[in-house]
Amino acid sequence: MEQAKLNRIIRKIEDLPTLPRTVLRITELVNNPRTSAQDLAGVVVDDQVLTARLLRLVNSSFYGFPRKVSTVTGAIVLLGFDAIRNLLLTTSILELFSNKKRKTGFNREKLWDHSIGCAVGAKIIGSYLKYERIEELFVSGILHDIGKIVEMLFLPEDFAQIVSIVEKDNILLFSAEERVLGYTHADIGRLLAQRWSLPAKIEAVIANHHQPDAADGFMLEAAIIHLADILCRALDIGSGGDNRIPPLNKNAWEVLELNISVIEPIMHEIETEFDSINLSITA
Repeated sequence: MEQAKLNRIIRKIEDLPTLPRTVLRITELVNNPRTSAQDLAGVVVDDQVLTARLLRLVNSSFYGFPRKVSTVTGAIVLLGFDAIRNLLLTTSILELFSNKKRKTGFNREKLWDHSIGCAVGAKIIGSYLKYERIEELFVSGILHDIGKIVEMLFLPEDFAQIVSIVEKDNILLFSAEERVLGYTHADIGRLLAQRWSLPAKIEAVIANHHQPDAADGFMLEAAIIHLADILCRALDIGSGGDNRIPPLNKNAWEVLELNISVIEPIMHEIETEFDSINLSITA
């Protein structure tokens, strides 16, 4: 992997609408044990756009609260500091998909649908596993292919070549990336996560969603995203950039400890929940 070239790419992405100062400040507050819900809410409400997006996501079918959450403080009390930070991170990432389009031969809306589908799938798989921090899985699902966005925006010619090879040779996108670039979107995503100071867990999942057994202490989380990615491809939800379904990592399947009989109901739930969640957080 060309580490120096990767680092140069990461340094060039300052104009991406990624983590506004509000989110950086919120991260600092979340890490401070003395922070109160009022302290955190005070920072959030200063950013009207971020506030609106947060409340829309909190009131989406992802959580399904019986009554509408109308205040940031109420959302913080209900969900907790870590969940709020992760959801605000998610709302910031939404803007990546509204940037001006560049001609790469790839439909970015389909990638967004795939990312949302993977997030929904991760949430559902996590529920079957009784995983406690469901929103972390949701965020990881949205972000797992973030390296592809960087390639589209900053390596448009290379990415167009990658897409062309994928279509011509009918191979997985990350195989074409290795052929053209010498590294993959997972490698770029890892460096991006480091630059954004994302939690180590989310960084590990982004970097290893194609090889969960390399995620060290976060193999379970990476395995959940790995399976969600595969199921969304099987369901043809959006597009990950190719028409192939990656092979299921044997070690990932073993760490999940799922019975094969639950795969069909999981896939049915993904199909059922995808449309409602996608509409509610992108409207």
